[in-house]
Amino acid sequence: MSKSEIVDSDDELLVAYLDGELSRDERDSVENRLIDDEPLRQRMQDLQRSWDMLEWLPNPVPDEKSVQTTLQLVVADINPKDASGKRLKKPDTVTVGKRRRPMAWLALAIPLVIAALAFGVTRWRQTQEIRRQIADFPVAIDMDAYAILKDGELINDLMASPRWRGVVGGSVTPDIDAMVNPMSDNSLYPRDSGETVLPDRDTLATRLQEIPSQQRIVAFSRLDRFNRLDESEKDALRQSAERVRESESPAAMLRTMRQYVRLREQLSDEVIARIENGTGAERQLAIDDAIEEAITSIGRITGRNLSDEAIERIDYAVIQIVKDRLDAAKENGQRQAAAALFQFIKQRGRRDEDTRNAYRTFALATLLRDSNWTRWQGRFFRGGPPLENVPPLNQHELEIIESMLPTKDLDILQQYVSDPWMQSMVLRDWATESLRRKLRGESKRPSLVEQYESLPTNQREVLDLSPPEAVRKVLIEGF
Repeated sequence: MSKSEIVDSDDELLVAYLDGELSRDERDSVENRLIDDEPLRQRMQDLQRSWDMLEWLPNPVPDEKSVQTTLQLVVADINPKDASGKRLKKPDTVTVGKRRRPMAWLALAIPLVIAALAFGVTRWRQTQEIRRQIADFPVAIDMDAYAILKDGELINDLMASPRWRGVVGGSVTPDIDAMVNPMSDNSLYPRDSGETVLPDRDTLATRLQEIPSQQRIVAFSRLDRFNRLDESEKDALRQSAERVRESESPAAMLRTMRQYVRLREQLSDEVIARIENGTGAERQLAIDDAIEEAITSIGRITGRNLSDEAIERIDYAVIQIVKDRLDAAKENGQRQAAAALFQFIKQRGRRDEDTRNAYRTFALATLLRDSNWTRWQGRFFRGGPPLENVPPLNQHELEIIESMLPTKDLDILQQYVSDPWMQSMVLRDWATESLRRKLRGESKRPSLVEQYESLPTNQREVLDLSPPEAVRKVLIEGF
């Protein structure tokens, strides 16, 4: 078989493959060849591009003249030939043919020129659309943050809050954020002379392929949300993004906006209204309340996901801290109060229970001092020494607990909050959660459904009539 015949055979096979006319086994065979055969793969790409070009070509509508010219050409083709191979034509027929042949070529050329122009215009529009999508990608990634920029004073007040910078609230798309951040070493959108330099399509696509799939899915979801907005809404977000880029501190401003968007999801409607509708000192007070509310929420939510190793280490560290307190100098009045309270707790406990439970109960009642816990333990401590005489965990003791955390749990702590004071609040919640689980004999906190099913009938009836937010709060914090 000649080379040309092989090429023709391959072309027929590729055409059938592209048309979907092959059986499953034949398709698998072709795809295996395409993987290993570079020339065959290139030929298929050429055929595909040719088909794409044909799809853009308009179908010309034949008129009477073009039909007449075509018929005359067909009639001329079937005229008999003489012995020399020349076609026998009457002089007038030859003259007419010569006169009308340029018109036939013109009739064929005009649709092709129109098709080429249409194809060029369409490709130009596609290129412009792709360029616009690339330019909009950073805006889409932070569209929720740019949406709140309509109140510029809010962002300035948040940046002025002394505690605000400690609220980190780790991003779910750190690699995407670095890619669109002009100041990042890995940025694809650097600023040059006040203008954003856009990457080309292939560069952006390649970088996105290197991003973890979870982050990529979130990014594409945001881009899809952005594309479904009205054009006026898109323009408003683009203008907000440009305002941030042209501000004196674009990185700090965008970071603050991102933090507020993440924090907003954890706040009550009442606090959100006070922040977004208030001004001056009233707004600053609302921001402080929001930070405290967020830290409490972070402590409880992350505490439910502590690893078993973290629970064991925190439990061990707290018990050692209690023992150190009790072994301290007896002349200190507070230490005497601590020893008396511990003996009271130990005497009230069951003989068959874990001997470490007395240390855990002591810590919950004094060092961690949770109001919900002390209400629940009210009868247990009735008649005992006052709890207030024992000071709570100090900063040094909290640092000991933090140093005992496994790397994974420590990363979670630092991901959500960076301010030491805020970290201490979260650590208290984690210690409380760990000791409660150990006292209940659980390695893992029960799910909300399990907690609901364990409640008495009358309490379940109350929850059945309550709104979802109230139910969730009760199941997390208790009645």
